[in-house]
Amino acid sequence: MEKREKIVHVIHSFYPIIGGIEKSIYETAIRQKEKYDITIITSSKVPKAELGLTVERLKSIRFFNMPDLTLPIQRSKILSDADIVHYHSQNSFFSVMLLNKNDNNVFTLMAINGLRNHPNKIIKLLSPLYLTITMNKVLYNSKKLIVKNLGDLKILREKYKRDAYLVPEGVNEIFFSTPRSNTFIEKIGDEYILYIGRLHKLKGIDVLIKASKLINSRIVFIGPGDISLYRKMAQTLGVDKKCIFLGYVDDLTKIQAIDSSSLVVIPSISDYVEAFSITLSEAWSREKAVVGSAVGSLKFRIINGVNGVLVPAGDHVTLAEEINKLLDNKKLAEKMGKEGRKEVISWNDVVKLLDKVYWE
Repeated sequence: MEKREKIVHVIHSFYPIIGGIEKSIYETAIRQKEKYDITIITSSKVPKAELGLTVERLKSIRFFNMPDLTLPIQRSKILSDADIVHYHSQNSFFSVMLLNKNDNNVFTLMAINGLRNHPNKIIKLLSPLYLTITMNKVLYNSKKLIVKNLGDLKILREKYKRDAYLVPEGVNEIFFSTPRSNTFIEKIGDEYILYIGRLHKLKGIDVLIKASKLINSRIVFIGPGDISLYRKMAQTLGVDKKCIFLGYVDDLTKIQAIDSSSLVVIPSISDYVEAFSITLSEAWSREKAVVGSAVGSLKFRIINGVNGVLVPAGDHVTLAEEINKLLDNKKLAEKMGKEGRKEVISWNDVVKLLDKVYWE
């Protein structure tokens, strides 16, 4: 039997928990599995699920119910046996604590300054110290570094005098191959704009619901979270007829929803939650225009007026105004979507880029 190199991914959270980092590691690992021996090391706080991957859950404790502050209280011998150990996120206490100096260590940095504008005042206050501690350990112990966007690459080069490989996130291949269809609009019954992502305050759901009063369109929300909370908010503001919550959907349904929408909106209010934005790539893969907040990777990926529109985070009035402008100028929206499509790659492409990082 041919020997297969062992690759281990380390992160505090994984499927069946839904989120950007969980999706990124899953989509990468499931494809790497075709060629390599893959193991995911995560926390015991992650529920068990049948994923088609080997997952080892280390005993852990969690502080303040914050996933990033998950502390492993045991180690895994796999870390010393692997050919490549790929750690994810310097904000992850779990990843940083398991990191020891080794020539086979690869570390992906995500939203390096993402905690500095966190709405939680305690997190914001402690972020410089936390970042100093975690970054010092990451830089000392990692052989190779990866970033997901040009903003983090610039910070790394200018502040920390280290270089890194730029490996963006991908999208599932069906986003390229599925024929376009506008049939989803029949389910909604009228023109709509689309939000895709977790229903969470940092994702700007409150801002978008407030903006809905001024937006000349209905809004469809796709993604997991406390739907009842936001439905109640929409009712309180008198916009419950304009805000439609569909919860979590599969990729094919998501594609159909994107195709039938007028545009996609990403109203996040914090750098922390936009380390890359797979939603942006998914929208662009279907040549759909995007209006997004100028936070995190969005402000480096969206070229204002060219492949999308950037608005100040938390400004629901400006958000509504810019959305309405694009609703009134469909040719411009279409042009922006086509420009965005040029920036998107598949998960298979991501795996090829990682091969170069691992083995060069």
